[in-house]
Amino acid sequence: MHHLLSINQFTKNDILNLVSQTAAIKASPQNYSDKLAGKIVATLFFEPSTRTRLSFESAALRLGAKVLGFADAGTSSTKKGETLEDTIKIVNGFANLIVMRHPKSGAAQRAAKVSSIPIINGGDGINEHPTQALLDIFTIAEEITPPIRRAGKIQNTRYKQRQAGNIQYLNNLKIAFVGDLKYGRTVHSLSQGMAHFNPTYYFISPPTLKLPDEIKQKLTEQGTKFQELETWNDIAGEVDVLYMTRMQKERFDDIAEYERLKDVYVLTAETAAKFNSNCLFMHPLPRVGEIDPAVDNDPRAIYFKEAHNGVWMRMALLLLIFNS
Repeated sequence: MHHLLSINQFTKNDILNLVSQTAAIKASPQNYSDKLAGKIVATLFFEPSTRTRLSFESAALRLGAKVLGFADAGTSSTKKGETLEDTIKIVNGFANLIVMRHPKSGAAQRAAKVSSIPIINGGDGINEHPTQALLDIFTIAEEITPPIRRAGKIQNTRYKQRQAGNIQYLNNLKIAFVGDLKYGRTVHSLSQGMAHFNPTYYFISPPTLKLPDEIKQKLTEQGTKFQELETWNDIAGEVDVLYMTRMQKERFDDIAEYERLKDVYVLTAETAAKFNSNCLFMHPLPRVGEIDPAVDNDPRAIYFKEAHNGVWMRMALLLLIFNS
């Protein structure tokens, strides 16, 4: 793997191997502290980021690499009119790998076409966010696996049967994706990445923000079961993972439409009670009102753990690409 541009580059075995490698890194990060000594990672963020940029930089530093780059395209020569392709060609002479976020879909592929060093897609417009999907899968695996759940959190029969039968821990989950599914690149990547594990999906959104047809077509071709709904009321008790997303104000052309929809789905203590006691509450963050901070104390809320896991998964990804 030279470039990491899409979740579709990963097979089921690739994902399972990455989950195992990430778990090993998280357990003993000190064992990896010099694996990328002498390497330089460039983080080029043409669009705002907290978790993705900082976790990649933390990952690189923990592996012994050095980091350079920018977090605001306004401070780069892009502001002077330099093309993306020329920026990438220049940075090729300064670093050994580029992590890039860009507001335009397909920008990662454009960068890869002119780059001799690896490009990692840190999010390109409304297209994909593959590394977020991979850390989400790791987080689900970590929270669902029997060793983590033996302490009494998992009590229902279905989970006990999966443990006793040694069934793969990621298989057969029921996952509800909620919010802006049209523009939500995290959902686009995660829904395709988890499709390897025979899930059942509930896509919950307003009619104007449904999952794009091309992704639904891919899921259908893979045999993935899914329903499109406008409310979680009828399925909340069945869900293993509730994946909340924000309404992305920056993607709306009509601000009045954003204001109308922004509070359609809000997870509060009251609405959280609709979900079973084993359901995991996830969110790629940032949240902007769709999860009440009071829910943070709920043991099912794992979105901050999810964000922190970005460091360990991205360490695994950097090692994967540099070792390829």
